[in-house]
Amino acid sequence: MELQVASALRQVGESFPFELTETIGVQQYGGRSLVFAAPLHVEGRYAFDGRAFTVTGEAETVLREVCARCAEPFDEPFRFSFEERFVKASELAEDDEDCYPFEGDRLSLDTAVMDNLYLELPLISVCREDCKGLCPVCGKNRNVTPCSCEQARPEGPFSVLSEWNQKA
Repeated sequence: MELQVASALRQVGESFPFELTETIGVQQYGGRSLVFAAPLHVEGRYAFDGRAFTVTGEAETVLREVCARCAEPFDEPFRFSFEERFVKASELAEDDEDCYPFEGDRLSLDTAVMDNLYLELPLISVCREDCKGLCPVCGKNRNVTPCSCEQARPEGPFSVLSEWNQKA
């Protein structure tokens, strides 16, 4: 994902729109594989202030996920916003750790967009709000097949106290 910004370098303060779409392969992040079921589409604006570019945008795609409750694969629409600064690589100071470098008349948005995508990922994904999940006893998907298993109460850290009361 690259922006040609030559005209913005000559027109300080002017805002320019952009729209980019790119197919993304499988990405590894935080011990999980991210599979993209649709291209990543990014729309936004950029402006040069004489020292750096400010790029704002909205990105959307579809991620192929596995439901945290029923373990079935599903496609999850995913959208996020971002705002980043790009400073000339030769002028990038050590204290500009929140900025991305650029050289010449091109901005590469790949790292900035993917960093924002990773930050916005949900911790878990659920195929639907009312997903019943897997039976903890027999393992059947309760969305597909009802089971007649008696649900055991999970033992908590204080379950030992109930046994103590019975001995007294």
